[in-house]
Amino acid sequence: MTVSVASYLRRRWRGPKYLLAIPAIVWYLVFFAAPIAFIVLYSFGTKDSSKLVPVDLSSLSTKSYSAVFDETFFKTFRATLRISVLATFLCVVIGLPVAYFAAFKVAEKWKAVILAAVVVPSFTSFLIRTVAWRIPLAPNGTFSKWLVGMGWISENGIQILETPMAVQIAIVYNYLGFMILPLFVALDRIDVRMREASKDLGAGRIATFISVTLPLAGPGIVAGVLLTFIPMCGDYVTATVLGGAKGNMIGAMIASQFSGAQNWPLGSAMAILMIAAVLLVLIIGFVITWLAPRVAMLAYPIIQIVRRSIYKRSVARKQTVKQEFRTKFEVLPKVLSAWTVLVLVFLFIPILLVFLHSFNYGGSFTIWSGRSSTKWWGELFNGGVMVAVLIRFAVVIFAALIFVRINRRRESFSKRVLSLVMPLSFVFAVVLNGLITEWYRTIFDFAGIGDSIRNSFIAAFGATIIAVLIGGMSGVALARRPGNWTKFFMATVFLILVTPEIMDAIALATWFPRIKAIPIVGIIFTNGWGPFNGGINKLWVGQSLYASAVVTLIVRARLSGIDESLEEAAADLGAPPGRAFRQITLPLIASAMVAGALLSFALCLDNAVISTLISEAGSTTFPVALLGATRSTIKPFWGVGAVLLFVVTLSALWFLAVILRRGGDSASKIAATFTGS
Repeated sequence: MTVSVASYLRRRWRGPKYLLAIPAIVWYLVFFAAPIAFIVLYSFGTKDSSKLVPVDLSSLSTKSYSAVFDETFFKTFRATLRISVLATFLCVVIGLPVAYFAAFKVAEKWKAVILAAVVVPSFTSFLIRTVAWRIPLAPNGTFSKWLVGMGWISENGIQILETPMAVQIAIVYNYLGFMILPLFVALDRIDVRMREASKDLGAGRIATFISVTLPLAGPGIVAGVLLTFIPMCGDYVTATVLGGAKGNMIGAMIASQFSGAQNWPLGSAMAILMIAAVLLVLIIGFVITWLAPRVAMLAYPIIQIVRRSIYKRSVARKQTVKQEFRTKFEVLPKVLSAWTVLVLVFLFIPILLVFLHSFNYGGSFTIWSGRSSTKWWGELFNGGVMVAVLIRFAVVIFAALIFVRINRRRESFSKRVLSLVMPLSFVFAVVLNGLITEWYRTIFDFAGIGDSIRNSFIAAFGATIIAVLIGGMSGVALARRPGNWTKFFMATVFLILVTPEIMDAIALATWFPRIKAIPIVGIIFTNGWGPFNGGINKLWVGQSLYASAVVTLIVRARLSGIDESLEEAAADLGAPPGRAFRQITLPLIASAMVAGALLSFALCLDNAVISTLISEAGSTTFPVALLGATRSTIKPFWGVGAVLLFVVTLSALWFLAVILRRGGDSASKIAATFTGS
C-alpha cells in the first residue's frame, strides 16, 4: 500500500525537475549570461559617444581587438600575469605548511582556533585590508622611519608604495586565507590509514608527503588556485589603491575604458582577451598537473631502484639513521608551529593597524602623528555615551555568562534553553542601549561616512535576501531533483564563481543602461521603488550573483548529506509536495540557509568592485566612498567606520560558526562552508 501511494504521488508530479531552480535560471540568464553576451557583442562595435550606450553596432568589425594589441596593453597584461602567477605560487608555499599543521599536528580544539584566525582577517573588508597596507608601505610612515632609525635604509625611506612590489605584497596577503582554507579541507579529509600504510611499507615522512599526501590534496590545491588566481587577474582594488601608474593591472585598465574613456568596444575587447588568457593559463596548468603523475609512472622503475639503494644503505647504518630522523622530525612540529604563528600574525597586522590608526591624533589615516586620541571617534560617537554603552553591553553579557555557568549542571534547565541565553542576552543588550542612548543614530547622521555605511547595510541585506531565496531553492532542486539539467546549471554556477569580478561589474554597468528602455524595469533601476532608489536596486542585483551561487552550493552540500527517507515518508502519508517541503525539507536546510545568509551578508558588505562601477549618487556604499577617499588624504575617521564594519562582519561570522557547530559540523566542515564547498 505504501509503495503504491508513493508511486502514485510521484506519477502525479508533473512539474519539471528544475522547477525550484527556475527563479535562479531566469536571474542568471538576465543578469549574468545576457550582460556577458553583450560584452562580447560590444567588442565588435565602434565607439559612439553620442549615444546613451556609446557603442555603434551597425557595422561590426575587429578593430577593437586590433587596437588592443599595443605595447601598453601587453606590458600591463604581462605585469598582471606575472604578479598573479607569483602570488598564487607564494600563497601555496606559505599556506600549505599552515594547512598541514592544522590538519595533522593539532587537536580539534586548536584546529578551530587556527581556522578562526584565518577566516576573520580573510572575510574582513577587502578594501579596508588593502588600504591598511598604505600604513607600513608609506615612505614617511612609522615603519619606514623605524628602518631609517635602525640604519638599514637611506633617509629617503622605503620606496615601495605605488609600485608593483606593493601590489604583490597586498595581493598575497589578501588571497592567502582563501588558499589556506581549501588546502586544509582537502588535507583534513585524507584518511590517516593511507599515510600510515605508506610508512608501514617503508616510506619515510618526506616520501609519504610527496607520494601520498600531496596527490590526495590535489583537489584542495586546484580549488585554492581557482579561488586565488582568477580573482587576482581581474583585481581592480589593489592596483587602484597601492599600484599607482607603476603598478597598474589589467583590471584597472579595463575599468578605465568604461568609466573614464567611455570606450566600451575597446574595454570589452580587453575583457574578452583577459578571460581567454586566464583560461589558457589554467588549461596549461591543469595539463601540467595531469601529466606530472603520468610522467612519474613512466619513471617508476628508476624510482624503485633508487628506493632500494637508499633502503640498503639505511639498513647498514640503521640505528644512526633512525636517531637522525627522529631528531629531525621532532623539530618539524615546532617549525610548523612557529611558521603558523608567523603567518597568522601577518594576517592580523593590517587589521591591528587600522584599529590603531583610528585613534591617530593627526589628520592622516596612514601617517602616525605620534599621539593617540579619541578625537575621530568623537566625530562619529559621543565619547561618554559610547563608554556607557560598552559598560552596559559588558554587564549584560557577563551576567548571561554567569547564569549559564551556574545552571549548566542543573536539571531544571535543558541544554537547549541554556544555548539560547547568550543570543537573547546579546539582543537584549542591543535593545537596551538602543532605547537608552542615541549612539546608533549619531553615526548615520555624520555626513559622507554615515550615508555610505547605511547604504552598505541596505545593499547587503537586500542582496542577501535575494541570494537566500534563489540560492536555497536551486540548492534543493540540485540535491533532490537531479537530472541532465544539473550539468548545465552547475556549469553556470561555476562560471559565476570563477569569472573575475571586474568582468561582472563592467557587464552589469553596460547592461543597466540598455534595459532601462523596458518600461517597468526602467522605472525600477532609474527611480527605484519606495524608499530605495535605482542605485540600491542595481547593487542588490550585482551583489546577489556571487552570493546566490555560494548559497546554492552550501544548501546542496547540506541536503545531499541528509537521507531522503523523511521526505519519502511524508509523501507516503499523503502530504503534497508543497506541504512536505514546508514541514520537512525547509527545517532540514534551515541551518544551511542561515549559514548561507550570514556568509552572503559578509561578502556583500565587503563588495567594492561591482559597487564602484554600478552605484549612483545616493547609493554610494562604504567601500566606494573609501575608494574615492584614497585619491586624497584619508582622514582617520575612515578607520573608525572600518572598525565598525569589522565588528559587524566578525559578529556575522561568529553567529555562523555557532550555528554550524550546533548542527554538529567539525572544523573541517565549517572551513568547507566558508569556501563554498
